[in-house]
Amino acid sequence: MLNYDKGKIFIERSSCQQCGVCEAVCSKQAITIDLRKDGTHDIVVDEEKCIKCQRCVKCCPANKKENYEGYFDSFSKKEYFLGYNTNSKIRRECSSGGVCKTVIIESLRGGHVDGVYTLCTNDTFPFAEGEFYTQENIPKYDDMPNSVYHSVMACRNINKIKHCHRLIVVGTSCQLRAFNEALKGKADEIIRICIFCKQQKTLDSTRFLAKAMGTEIPENLKFSINYRGIGWPGIVRVNEAQMSWNRAAALPFGKRLWTVAGCNVCGDSFGINAGADITLMDPWKICEANDLGETLITINTDVGYELLRQIPSITLEAKTFKEIELALDLKDVWRKQQLVPFFRGENCDSNIKRAGRAEQRQRTFFQTVVEFLPRMPMLFYRALCKLPDRRNNILK
Repeated sequence: MLNYDKGKIFIERSSCQQCGVCEAVCSKQAITIDLRKDGTHDIVVDEEKCIKCQRCVKCCPANKKENYEGYFDSFSKKEYFLGYNTNSKIRRECSSGGVCKTVIIESLRGGHVDGVYTLCTNDTFPFAEGEFYTQENIPKYDDMPNSVYHSVMACRNINKIKHCHRLIVVGTSCQLRAFNEALKGKADEIIRICIFCKQQKTLDSTRFLAKAMGTEIPENLKFSINYRGIGWPGIVRVNEAQMSWNRAAALPFGKRLWTVAGCNVCGDSFGINAGADITLMDPWKICEANDLGETLITINTDVGYELLRQIPSITLEAKTFKEIELALDLKDVWRKQQLVPFFRGENCDSNIKRAGRAEQRQRTFFQTVVEFLPRMPMLFYRALCKLPDRRNNILK
């Protein structure tokens, strides 16, 4: 998070959401970004170059204190779909049935939009970066990554965006908030696709998975990684080793380990406060593992629904709120929102403080155990997952 005080830009790493927008909007190249061992980045401001315009501060999504009052009131009234690409090969090889990639490609092909800003793959860590696509530069399915479970500074390349009549931006809630400020004037209309997110991960999460699979990530970060695809929930592959994503995700995500610090101050997992038109997420708890896959789609606006309706290569199966409620995991999102004031260092009641401290101690305990014992049988890690969750027991 960036603040301006007494003529100087201050950086609070504990709240940095790793979007990279500050570097992108700095007209004087006064901001640089340095890669850390854990795969996140330090933000560095050159005070001699900085002209104190504060554009970086205005665009920083962590600066925008969110109001979550009434956040869940409309969920029972929203429209929901399980969606997937009609082509079985594409559906199987993409994350969760390939809805996100299909929307991007077919919206450009069909002329529904004239620009899309999303991630493309590259050959060096973090193996993904922001890219601007147009009707003259339509990506192929393998040009874009499947799900990425280490943080990517998705906003760093927004200067590639040329003025559009209708622009799609794809990102997590924090990235959408950064887009909202940084892209003013870049398009007549912006359609926002939110990738549901409760916790970005540092690279240490993948280091743990690599060790559990009997391989490793070298210090020079020259390795290969593939998260998801090959059915649902798919696989994770590090170098030549692989395991099912269902097994791989249980401990890091179930116990919220190796979470990017700035994720602790964001409770807008669905991108509602960021203006998301649709939210895309995995159908955990409501769909069995299968060879193909599907995406759970939450419709937030008529614009989002109309965009989906115009893409015939996406099959949409309408679902009621009761049918998909488990997958939304609203209680867990609520818990995350309750702890935002604690992680922001604000005044909060004793119960919230107790839950926040319990969360910190629990993370420290589990990370210490698994880093000390990285090659135990998976049954050992599954047993750890079943230990009581202290935060959840307090915030019932």
